[in-house]
Amino acid sequence: MNLKQRFLKQSILTLIITIIITGCVGFVYDYFYNLLNKSSVYVGLGKTATVVIENDNIIYNDEEFSSLQIKEMMMNISVESNYYEHDNTKFILDTETFTTVSGDEFMIITLNAVTDASDYYRSLMLLVFIIFLIVFIVTNIVVQKQNMINIINPIINLTKETERLRTGELETAIIEQGYGEVRELGSAVEQLRLQLKNSIYYQQKFDENRKFLISSISHDLKTPVTSIRGYLDGVLDGVADTDEKKKYYLSKAVDKTKLINNMIEDLLLYSKLDLNQMPFEKDRINIVKYIESCLEDNSAEFERENKGIILDNKLSDEYLVNIDREKFKRVIQNIVDNAKRNIKKEFGKLTIILRETNSSVIMEFKDNGKGISKDDLPYVFDKFYRADTARAVEGSSGLGLAIAKQIVEGLGGRIWAISEIDEGTSIIISLKKAIERKW
Repeated sequence: MNLKQRFLKQSILTLIITIIITGCVGFVYDYFYNLLNKSSVYVGLGKTATVVIENDNIIYNDEEFSSLQIKEMMMNISVESNYYEHDNTKFILDTETFTTVSGDEFMIITLNAVTDASDYYRSLMLLVFIIFLIVFIVTNIVVQKQNMINIINPIINLTKETERLRTGELETAIIEQGYGEVRELGSAVEQLRLQLKNSIYYQQKFDENRKFLISSISHDLKTPVTSIRGYLDGVLDGVADTDEKKKYYLSKAVDKTKLINNMIEDLLLYSKLDLNQMPFEKDRINIVKYIESCLEDNSAEFERENKGIILDNKLSDEYLVNIDREKFKRVIQNIVDNAKRNIKKEFGKLTIILRETNSSVIMEFKDNGKGISKDDLPYVFDKFYRADTARAVEGSSGLGLAIAKQIVEGLGGRIWAISEIDEGTSIIISLKKAIERKW
């Protein structure tokens, strides 16, 4: 119900309530007035007296009229005057005569006092006016009190909140109050507050990421750029004086450009993920077959470097999980590459263990590398954390695990690490099961 309808309804109800209460009070007043005065104002008659005469003898007189008074009544009747005044009271005379079988004549005179209704109606009208006015004022006070609580006060509070928004205070939530459009207005202003807060948040994040990208590019690209320049200067200055050396120098320069390209791609990807500018396209994927496919892409490189990669499937069934196929492949690739760089040849091994809980599928990427210290372990997923083992290895952008965390959490999962020095590191991912079924 909008405010216009609500105000119209309040006005109609106020009028109806006032009329009903005033009518009830008038009815009660009329009832008790007639009861106390033993009269009926509606017919204009008051108290009644009766005189019975038999053969000119008074045999009954309930008001104890004197004989003279009764004669005056009969005289008025004889001259066809139906009125008689007694003790400042005016009566209407009504007569009825009849004769018995024995020849006795009876006359019954009925006197009905005439009530002056003018005083009654004046007092009734005054009472009705006063009651109507009082009830109308009280009803309006009640209605206006409700309007104050549900309309005026919320608008006043909303005005104060919008003033706070104008001054940049965006932390206090705006509570929805009031009727109809007032509540909707409060809700709209609250949505505006959230949008402004998010806009400022993302603007700050954007500025932070812009500064971060500039500082990271300037710092982390300095080494490979210097190396590229050194190799090219070596070729131009004749240091590489044989075709074999030239080929070696140029191949090293190409490798460094690939490293720069990878670093820039990681920086841009992390920036988009951090600003929630990269949507996820989720599909239900058979996690076992998906991991097997990812291992096929990496097994050749592990063999070439004389390192091992193994899948240990401890799942009781084949499960579906909701993931973005391409982005989650980046997670696995970053973890696998990170492990591969940190395990030794011949003895190095990465084991991917699949297990389950009641609601989740657990993937553990366990290597037998040199491990991470307890001091560094809480920060391995931070961007460009200097003690991260991935940063200490040439060819790493330092963003692999940070990107993995952004993607996993964006898919509604969890990722964490456990490690012991000289015993290796485990990167563990938990994803909710979508459907339990056999493929």
